[in-house]
Amino acid sequence: MQAWRDPQFPDTTRARVYLVMLQLLFVAILVEQLLRPLPVTQLQGILLTVLAILMATLLAAPRQLLTTTWFIALVSLGDSAVLLNTMQHVQTIEPWIMCEFLLLMVMVSYASSVPKIVVLSGLVAGLYALSLYRLGLFGTDHVFLLPVLLCLTLAFAGKARIVQAEIERITETDEQTRCRTMTDALTGLPNRAQFLEQVARAIQCGRAEGNVQFAILFIDLDGFKPINDRLGHKAGDAVLRHTAKRFQACMRKGDTVGRYGGDEFTLLVHHVTGPADAIRVAERVLAKLKEPIDVGEPVIVGASIGIALSTNLHERPEDMIRDADGAMYRAKAQGKNQYVVSDQARDIPKVELKDRLKRVVRARW
Repeated sequence: MQAWRDPQFPDTTRARVYLVMLQLLFVAILVEQLLRPLPVTQLQGILLTVLAILMATLLAAPRQLLTTTWFIALVSLGDSAVLLNTMQHVQTIEPWIMCEFLLLMVMVSYASSVPKIVVLSGLVAGLYALSLYRLGLFGTDHVFLLPVLLCLTLAFAGKARIVQAEIERITETDEQTRCRTMTDALTGLPNRAQFLEQVARAIQCGRAEGNVQFAILFIDLDGFKPINDRLGHKAGDAVLRHTAKRFQACMRKGDTVGRYGGDEFTLLVHHVTGPADAIRVAERVLAKLKEPIDVGEPVIVGASIGIALSTNLHERPEDMIRDADGAMYRAKAQGKNQYVVSDQARDIPKVELKDRLKRVVRARW
């Protein structure tokens, strides 16, 4: 039921089967009436052609259209027009006519929201009332089908409202669960999984637009372990929280700071034009970390920073992290509290570079 009513995640295969079945029933009943007086007149031929076109449309329509309101309206109101023209040749409302209107009512219940179901159902009920008026049958028992159609409208709308409420509840629960599993509990930053997901999106965006570049900074705090060992874990946690805020203060809107694990942080810097843009961010980070952090006594941590650019050979987020991590270790080896830009020829074994090249070629071709 959830997929039946959710316009963003419709079970389009099931919707197509149900709509085709309804249309087949509608066509079978109506065609039997149209072909009853032989030979077929020109008007009847036109009506049969319209029915065939509507059926072909249902079978050939792209999947994403099957539960859109305008498509449901096109099919159901097209059927209604054919039915009204057919009714001009009858003297009274026969059971097959009532059945056709009921089938149309079920069809419009596939619209994607409560208001749209009500509007389309109201149109079908109005067409039935119009047919009664044209045939002068408002004073007969046939008028009792109108409240039946209206009750069906209420039933379908009520069901849709319940399903939509359940979808919203499930979506909200899923989002809360996702936030808990994708966020670092200590700092509130994206954790490793969420950061990798954002890097993957940046890679896809760069691949699609061609000229969009980004950079990753991998940061390992220098001097954190002695503070954590000497002052305790509470002081260490306070240092990590303060440091996370300082990293965020160094970033532009839209860039991302993540906690990769332990005292390691990662930065995703969008829309860079070259190494200089990423280096400016690294310099801001190093300058910001020179300020003492009060955890009962003033302490200072430094940072070794590795920088990897999206111009590097890569296909997966892990490739970019690997580049930045390797550059970070070179910065640490050179004396700490500084940055190094990744050099793939130096940081990555030739065997791994060959594997990357194969993955890139395979993914892009």
